Amino acid sequence: MGHVHKKKVSSAKSRHGMVSTASKVATDAGVQMLEKGGNAIDAAVAAAFCLGVTEPQASGLGGQSMALLRLSSGEMIALDGSSRAPFGLDVRNIPLHPLKLGVQASTVPSTPAALGYLLERYGTLSLREVLEPSIIAAREGFTFSALQHKLLLRELPKMDGYTAAIFLKQNKPLRAGEVLVQHDLAFCLEKMADVGWLDFYQGEIASMIVKDMEERGGFISRIDLGKVPFPVERQVLQTTYRGYGINTFPPPGAGRALVQIMNTLENFSAEELAPDTSRYAVILAAAFRAALRDREKSPADPALYPQEINKWMLDKNYAFNVAQRIKRLASMRGVFPYVPPANTGETTHLSVADSEGNLVGITQSVELVFGAKTMAKKLGFFYNNYMSAFEYKDILHPYYLLPGMRPWSSVAPTLVFDGETPLLLLGSPGSERISTSLAQVLTRVLDGGQDLAEAVEAPRLHAGSTGKAFIERDRFIPEALTALTDVGFEVTKRGAYSFYLGCVQALQLPRSSGGMFYGVADPRRDGTAKGPKTRGIK
Repeated sequence: MGHVHKKKVSSAKSRHGMVSTASKVATDAGVQMLEKGGNAIDAAVAAAFCLGVTEPQASGLGGQSMALLRLSSGEMIALDGSSRAPFGLDVRNIPLHPLKLGVQASTVPSTPAALGYLLERYGTLSLREVLEPSIIAAREGFTFSALQHKLLLRELPKMDGYTAAIFLKQNKPLRAGEVLVQHDLAFCLEKMADVGWLDFYQGEIASMIVKDMEERGGFISRIDLGKVPFPVERQVLQTTYRGYGINTFPPPGAGRALVQIMNTLENFSAEELAPDTSRYAVILAAAFRAALRDREKSPADPALYPQEINKWMLDKNYAFNVAQRIKRLASMRGVFPYVPPANTGETTHLSVADSEGNLVGITQSVELVFGAKTMAKKLGFFYNNYMSAFEYKDILHPYYLLPGMRPWSSVAPTLVFDGETPLLLLGSPGSERISTSLAQVLTRVLDGGQDLAEAVEAPRLHAGSTGKAFIERDRFIPEALTALTDVGFEVTKRGAYSFYLGCVQALQLPRSSGGMFYGVADPRRDGTAKGPKTRGIK
């Protein structure tokens, strides 16, 4: 194992709730809501809107938001806030190749509808109150980070003139430590705060989006926006792991892969999963590959999934058989011929808890880094490029590109119970690396007895369905890399604390009323965890 300087993990404790996001400004926005008497939903919505301002490369008004909720009543909800393919598409003009750049790459944004719905249905504060920190961050600016500067340099050549100009200072790309001011985005958020989030779909903002689409040849029309992409409440996926209850996100998300991974790992002893050994690396990589391959082989229609009788990816017996195959690793050498859709997207996750027992995990995205690399003119938010997340060739695929369809997604916000008591709330960005990042944190905490901060900071690896493995090279023993190669993985070495390998925002919840909340933000990005000093009373 090479010598790597250990990164400091942002962690916090509080008796009054906890917020963990990928941006200090967004974390502070959530904490502010709790301190003024709002609940976890108010705090999560405020943080989610704010991430669109201070982490524009990963999410924003032009994207989509998915949420896992556990209300103080004990009710659990998976909120599917998928965007939709525009109705302007028809079978004669469906492109031959996935659209990735420019206005044509955007599905109908659903983040304003998903967050607006969450706030109205389960929150207690006004839209103006939860948007205030976002408006201030856009109008007065926030400090650009080293990570954002690096991503900007990489993606700037693909941006159009209007978009690039926002990220330039005296004609040079914004550097770390400089302040990014977003006047157009401040106007857009201010408008929503004044007249309501529906303006995005049916008012002045909608008219500006339609004009932009018409001028630049995009597919989104007034009809698309008028058919507001309201979120759908879906049934949460559940399994157990060594007696703990695991609750995660159903299709169109990737909770099925996480469930299969955990069910597979359950067939190995905690000793066999001793972290950072070569055996650990091989077992994890093989379990990851099997689950992601199975998910790609059998995509599930989110609307029909609850009625399916044979949910084999959730089946403990099936996972037992996978584990037996892993134990005879020689048979895993053949590379499966199926080539999955390209999946390199970027996303963000936040986790929030309040002292009343409400818990919210939101994973939201504009798909790739900086989405379609173009912003809505005079509105200052990035359009997503979720048009690239559909199936373009197989007409029988549940995520085949048709008007009004939801894109394929990899989100898996997850809640772990010990008996009836919520224990952990966590989620991550990273496309297909989401379920594998979460599984590693879970096994380190539940099997290895590691502290949550230690588990989130720990070395990470990923293996996809095609037999490629990615590993933070200098943080694993050399034997682990050799062992992965020996059992047929093509190993790609990544740097320490790799941006590519997810970014887990996690909370550990108190065992009893009045106990401590513990929050952790992954050092792989710019996040912080923070709890309120006091619990406000409305």
